[in-house]
Amino acid sequence: MGSITSQRSMFDEMLGDVAPNKGDIFPFNVRVGVVKYRPPRHDFFEFIQYMGKLDIDPILYHEKFDPASFLTFVFPEAHMSVHEEQMFTYKLSNHPEVDQIENVDIITKSPMIVGSFRSEMIRILTWTGDEKYENVGKD
Repeated sequence: MGSITSQRSMFDEMLGDVAPNKGDIFPFNVRVGVVKYRPPRHDFFEFIQYMGKLDIDPILYHEKFDPASFLTFVFPEAHMSVHEEQMFTYKLSNHPEVDQIENVDIITKSPMIVGSFRSEMIRILTWTGDEKYENVGKD
């Protein structure tokens, strides 16, 4: 029998060892998980792969939105152009409602997004069974 896990506890399990960093670079705490092997189409991401999608346009275009104190984005690069990826963290940290945001969690594979963060804000995510992806494409 499986167990029910809350979204917050799932992200805490993946990113929980990232130290609070509010004010270091951004006016909110940031935790970034970089998925090493699993593709976004993996079953693990099935129920979370669209998290944050509806917040992207209001962030990029500084439109009014009601941000939760915790924002979560899973593979946001799937919903953005390369230019938007480059501007994403800048636009988020300068959004008019930024003072309402306490924490931002991002799960990504995008070097453009990862490049906006310091190494201590980032965790490389791997899971048991991921070794099957190591040799994909190698002959």
